[in-house]
Amino acid sequence: MTDHAPRDSAAERTEKPTNLTFVQIPLATEPRETDERSFVLRPSGIAGVGVFITHPVRKGTYLALFLDDTIRRVTYAEMEKDPQLKAFCLVYGVEREDYCCVPHSFSKMEVGWFLNHSTTPNAERNDGWRAARDIAAGEEITIDYEAC
Repeated sequence: MTDHAPRDSAAERTEKPTNLTFVQIPLATEPRETDERSFVLRPSGIAGVGVFITHPVRKGTYLALFLDDTIRRVTYAEMEKDPQLKAFCLVYGVEREDYCCVPHSFSKMEVGWFLNHSTTPNAERNDGWRAARDIAAGEEITIDYEAC
């Protein structure tokens, strides 16, 4: 009689992370251009969740934080007409004097919408978002919200 029980060796098993586990993504050591795997969301020492880079970049490197670098602006008058839109804008947007900068789609927010503010940011808006200085792997990417 042959035993058909499934094999269960340590080499064949892998631990699957739960939704409460932060998967450790290996950090690269060589600077390169950014792409869809360049950024991860992590708890931030600044506020809530932040955007962290997985490899170093040099000053001036384009940061692929958004699929589209244009900004959607919703006026306060538009928000007053639609209470749900107003709530989404105030939660996810960056408030300005006459409008709020918000994602093009609240259900498809790019990683860039999780950037935290800093008065000494390491990213700046210059023909898209670019590294304002050399940025090390594992460092949180920050912007000045006044640049919206």
